[in-house]
Amino acid sequence: MKKYLSIILAILLVMSALTGCAGKNNPTKQDNALNTTATDPETAPVSESSNSPSVSNTSAAYEKLIAYKTDNYSQQSVADFNNLLLDNNDFLELLEAHSDVMAAISPNDDNYDFIMLTLNASLNEIYYEQVEKNTVFSLSGYLEKKEQPMNVEPLPDETSLSAEEQSYNFLFYALYSINYTLPDPAAITVAERDSILKAFRAEMQQYVDGLSVNEIVDSNIKTLLSDKATELANSMSSEKISLSYEISSIEIHNAGTEITQ
Repeated sequence: MKKYLSIILAILLVMSALTGCAGKNNPTKQDNALNTTATDPETAPVSESSNSPSVSNTSAAYEKLIAYKTDNYSQQSVADFNNLLLDNNDFLELLEAHSDVMAAISPNDDNYDFIMLTLNASLNEIYYEQVEKNTVFSLSGYLEKKEQPMNVEPLPDETSLSAEEQSYNFLFYALYSINYTLPDPAAITVAERDSILKAFRAEMQQYVDGLSVNEIVDSNIKTLLSDKATELANSMSSEKISLSYEISSIEIHNAGTEITQ
């Protein structure tokens, strides 16, 4: 009993720290992998840059995380995999390691999905179950669309601008939460859960990609996204997982005009 009380306290401490960080930092590409620390797009700039430390600076934390990527981890039930994480004697260190690596990992990393989706979802579920006493889980992320790059000259010591430094005349951000329940975590594998969550996000981003600038600006985009999300949730939900979707906020920059919803 003492062990689990300590774990709950550890979760509270780390989640509190993560929430504080989320209020200060702008979303990066990592957030699009269902990052629980995705930030409000109201603070996101029209041009992006990243000062995150490299994964090499967090190699010990990185190794701690991928140690859980065993040959058969994806075929374990969500219940078994989460219990494995929860039974870790250094659970606080595991949470801190995950936080450090999330801030540094590149989408090109071979273990990106494992760290940003698998562990992110499982640690989040543990938090909701142990601290919130809630069986409805929530993962946040953001949708984006960029159009019409600006002609911005690089600085004298630069030959070109990176994709992250490029500015745009049109920029759309939507912060969202995927809410889901697992009626029986022992009856769904990690692979099944991850596949559904990843597909849901990918379908929503694909939908946004297909919208024109005029459709985003001139319509009630929040309603469009909500309707699409409801359609996907209904089609992807099953007896193993039930999905819903919530749009937290929307920000649009269009030729110098800012629109928020």
